[in-house]
Amino acid sequence: MRTTERAYPADNQPVLTSHTLGWDHLQVSRWPGPQHAAGGLTGTKHQIAIHCSAYYENYYTIHILPAGEPVLCSWGKASLYFLQIEIPPSYLEHIARESGLLKEGYIQLEMKYYVKDPKLLQLGLWLLEELQNGGRQGKIYSDSLSNMLILHLLNHYSQVCTNSTPSRMTANQEIYQSIEYMKENLEAELSIQELADKAALSLSHYIRLFKQQTGHTPHHYLIRLRIEHSKLLISKGEYGLKEIADRAGFSDQGHFTRMFKRIAGTTPKQYMNEVSSNRIILK
Repeated sequence: MRTTERAYPADNQPVLTSHTLGWDHLQVSRWPGPQHAAGGLTGTKHQIAIHCSAYYENYYTIHILPAGEPVLCSWGKASLYFLQIEIPPSYLEHIARESGLLKEGYIQLEMKYYVKDPKLLQLGLWLLEELQNGGRQGKIYSDSLSNMLILHLLNHYSQVCTNSTPSRMTANQEIYQSIEYMKENLEAELSIQELADKAALSLSHYIRLFKQQTGHTPHHYLIRLRIEHSKLLISKGEYGLKEIADRAGFSDQGHFTRMFKRIAGTTPKQYMNEVSSNRIILK
């Protein structure tokens, strides 16, 4: 069965997906840009995100995102395409044990942003090519590419852990619960004390644990979530910037513009123009 390619995704659906191809071990999808895939970049699977902004060497960015980790990356440039590779942690561990890299404990995939790795890029592009061809070379070929990609991750971006806590998500579930609360209430005026109360932690312990868990203060993390949400609203093309600022939880459009420029490296207006240009090109 061949995949079908859309000129532009409807309702934030991928342009191409391997879900119809019967690939058992990992799933691959192609999107016009990361803002369209934002809703699918966290969850129970590891993610390899490859963002390409031009057909030139070094015009790509790779993020390696372990299952359950928050996604806080600002992509910045306009997109030529965005490739998302999803890997079940159980399959990563299966390959690790089968190859002799894991005898006891568990595999912890490292979170890496802005990776420049030509081999990982090439494996991703081969998977994309097979996706575009509708799986023409067969399951043995796609499985072989999957295994090579996973072995590369195991050899370069993972470590064996022997303690009894298989992930930071389960170790500090209260932090992730407070993050979910942030996501559900982006338009509201949230205080740090309110977030600490939702996590059932003292204010000082919550701030310290949050920074340890995510690498960001709760306030900085919330601002980044609001910026990512505003990018998604911009990509829909249904709202003006003032309404987007309100819907993303900013006090006014000026504050929205300052925070967007600081985190995304461009103004909301410039970003909106980039998204509009991509939409015209892809139609």
